[in-house]
Amino acid sequence: MTNVPEIRQVSLALGAEVRNVDLSQDLNADTWKVIEDAFHEYSVLTFPGQKLSIEQQKSFARHFGELVVHEHLLPMTAQGHPDCMILHNNEQKPPGLNDWHTDNSGWPEPPLGTVLHAKVTPQIGGDTLYANMYLAYEGLSSPIREMLLELSAVHDVAKAFGREFANLQKSLRKKGIDPDSHFAKYAPVTHPLVRTHPVTKRRALYISSPYITHIEGLSDRESRALLDLLSRHAATDEFVYRHRWTEGDLVFWDNRCTQHLAVADYFPHERLMHRMNIHGDKPYLEL
Repeated sequence: MTNVPEIRQVSLALGAEVRNVDLSQDLNADTWKVIEDAFHEYSVLTFPGQKLSIEQQKSFARHFGELVVHEHLLPMTAQGHPDCMILHNNEQKPPGLNDWHTDNSGWPEPPLGTVLHAKVTPQIGGDTLYANMYLAYEGLSSPIREMLLELSAVHDVAKAFGREFANLQKSLRKKGIDPDSHFAKYAPVTHPLVRTHPVTKRRALYISSPYITHIEGLSDRESRALLDLLSRHAATDEFVYRHRWTEGDLVFWDNRCTQHLAVADYFPHERLMHRMNIHGDKPYLEL
C-alpha cells in the first residue's frame, strides 16, 4: 500500500471506503487531511485489509482525540490496554445488544467517534448498520423539526445496562460486575434532541434508544409516541448504510451524527472486534 488515499463512496446515505492507506505506518499531513475531510463529509469511514496491533489502532484513534476509559468495561478490555474493549461473541457468549444507538450517550460528554477493528468475522451475518442522523433530521416535516429544537431527552446509563438487555447483564455479571448496583451511581443526563455538529455545523437528530428514558416536559404517552416515531423514522432505508465485515476492516464512525446497529444474526459463530472510543464534548444545539 501507498499512503495516497483513494476515497470511494459506498452509499448515497453515508459512508466511504478509504483505500491505498496502511494505518500501521506513519501518515503524512496531507494524508491525514484527506482522511479528516472524508470523515466529516461521509461520517463513516472503512479501511479494508488493515493488519494492526492494538497500539497501532490506538495511534490512529488518538489522532482525533483522547481515548476514553470506561470503568464498567475494564473487565472486558485487553490486558494493559484499558481503552481497548474486546467485543468477543461465540457459542458461549451470544451477542448482547441488537438496538439502534449512539455509543455511551448516557454520559455528560459522549464519545466523538468509535474505532472498531475486525479480528475475526463470521462467514455469514454480523453486519453493522449505520444511519445518517443529518438526513433523519432534515427528512422530517418543518413543523416537527421546529418542535424538536425546543426539546431535550433524558439519557440514563442504568436503563441501557438494565434488565431489558439480559445478555449484556449476563456478560457483566460473568466479569464480576452487578449492573443494577454498579450503574445506580450514575446520574441521568439531559441532551438536546437535535444537536449541532461542532465541525460541519449541520444539525443532526440525537436519539439513542437504549439510553433515553423520556423527553422533558412531555407526558409519558407523548414521550413514548414521539420517541417511537423518531426511532422508526431514523431507520428509514434511505438513511442507512449496511457494512459487511471482513477480517482486517477498520471502521471509524462519528457518534455525533450517526446511529448504528450491530445485527445479532450470527450466533453461534465467532465474531471478535477491538473497540476504542474517542472522547467528545457535551452535545449542544446552536440556534
